[in-house]
Amino acid sequence: MLDKLIQEVGSHHLMYFVCCFLGVFAVSFLLIPKIRSIAVKLNLSDAPDKRSSHEAPVPTFGGVIFYISYIIILFFAQYLDVNHVSITLLASISILFFTGLLDDFRNLSPRIKFLFQIIGVAILMFQPDFRIVSLHGFMGVYEIPIAISIAGSMFFLLALINAFNLIDGIDGLSGITGIIIASFYSFMLFNLGHYFYLSISLATIGTLLAFLRFNFSIKRKIFMGDTGSLVIGLVLGLLTLKLMAVGDAAHNSLSFNRGQLPLFLAGVLFIPTLDTIRVMLLRFTRGVSMFKPDRNHIHHILIDFGLSHRRASFCIGFINFLVASIMFYVTQQLTILQSLLVLILMFFIAFAVLFLMNKNQTAIRLKVKIRKSMVKLLSL
Repeated sequence: MLDKLIQEVGSHHLMYFVCCFLGVFAVSFLLIPKIRSIAVKLNLSDAPDKRSSHEAPVPTFGGVIFYISYIIILFFAQYLDVNHVSITLLASISILFFTGLLDDFRNLSPRIKFLFQIIGVAILMFQPDFRIVSLHGFMGVYEIPIAISIAGSMFFLLALINAFNLIDGIDGLSGITGIIIASFYSFMLFNLGHYFYLSISLATIGTLLAFLRFNFSIKRKIFMGDTGSLVIGLVLGLLTLKLMAVGDAAHNSLSFNRGQLPLFLAGVLFIPTLDTIRVMLLRFTRGVSMFKPDRNHIHHILIDFGLSHRRASFCIGFINFLVASIMFYVTQQLTILQSLLVLILMFFIAFAVLFLMNKNQTAIRLKVKIRKSMVKLLSL
């Protein structure tokens, strides 16, 4: 099997992908403690508030390593960049990075933050690689007019960037979710032969794995902050758009109808999509600003239910992996309409379960407090 893989990819490319993953992981693993030390010395920490799940200040700016990793990978992957998009990618990622950096420093207003996101995303629209130009027959839609294509692509990117920013609320969740999404994308990009974007996807997995080691740590904990969540959200979004832009090669390489691809990608992005839709609906029905933070996210419900950060993150990550795997199988075996119904059913089940859990949230919080009090008493 290894010989066949080498023949298909080439020993040079295969060695590059291995070095890409291991190199980014090693650089991230070595630099994160340095970044953390600088953040501690400059007193750049996230102080806990009533919404926080941590009790002591934690150094932020872990996302700096993501920016460094992408600069490194864009430099070394230039020989694979056949469409010459590296400069555009670097410009867009840089805008999102510095937006997150300013927000972590000074807490930018939501409007200013969103304005910079629009600018960063708009730059990508100059490249056809990051525009949804056709749905290839999904729901009867084929070619899309250029204006609708740009507007729709920008809306999707902005939605995913902010969705990923929203789920970054407990230790490990954004990292685990990002790794799962990037892993599915790496599999697809490899089979489609898009090796430039594969290297970016592998770099995402490598740097997030290194970050998780410290994000889960007790003594050396660090958060990615908006600096990291905005950048990771953008990268996962542009990889999604690249996959949406592929032609009929998806059918030949991935063994499912090209028109089913949006449904599979929706399954891969299940958790960010579910959490964002649910939170926005709750804020809308309660007449609350869409930009106002709250404790209505999926991870908050699980934490209030008594799960630790790690267990809640792995639980949510497993659900995302399970749904993506189901949709990969479903899109190969069923029709578009049947696959759509399966996806809607999974969203409905998730909404129903979360509603039932959230309905008794007050009682659950009380039980958790009682349980913690009992543990303290027994330990005396």
